[in-house]
Amino acid sequence: MIKINLVPVKEKKKRKEFLIGFLVVIVFAIIAMGLFWIYIQRVQVRSNLKSEISQIEEESKGYQDKINEVKDLQNKEASLDTFKKTIKSISETQRKIVVAFDQLALILPEGIWFTGINQGKGADTNKFIVDGYSFSLSALKKYFSDIQKPGGVMKEPTLDLKNVIAPVGLNKQVQQFEITIKVADQSS
Repeated sequence: MIKINLVPVKEKKKRKEFLIGFLVVIVFAIIAMGLFWIYIQRVQVRSNLKSEISQIEEESKGYQDKINEVKDLQNKEASLDTFKKTIKSISETQRKIVVAFDQLALILPEGIWFTGINQGKGADTNKFIVDGYSFSLSALKKYFSDIQKPGGVMKEPTLDLKNVIAPVGLNKQVQQFEITIKVADQSS
């Protein structure tokens, strides 16, 4: 048997080339579709991320209100702490004044009286200056020695005689004095 090729060689070659070209086009089309599908997936991921970001931003705005509320509460707490310290300082100062008055008045003998008491300022709030008069220098000295007794709340007392007045009518001498004392710090 003899085979006869009825399709010329050029036609066979053209068919092969066409088939190869068609396959190449199909492969490129498949690759292009794959790349397009990947691009669509990336766009969708980007869109999802943008929507998540916008949701988180909205949620964070709600948190910002809470953060502002917490900051406001912290400011109020700091203000209350300052107020507490001020109240404590005032009550400590009041305690010192009461202790000073109490101790000075407790041992005050007859014939001595006070005309004024002043508390020191700033760092000297423990310091008090007592002004007064006395009919008797010996009573004043005894009173001052009673203030000086160790173990009391009065520290570092000093006595300063300002002047001596002798009224004509009663023939009594009146000594003007100033006592400077410090009240010891004690926890209440």
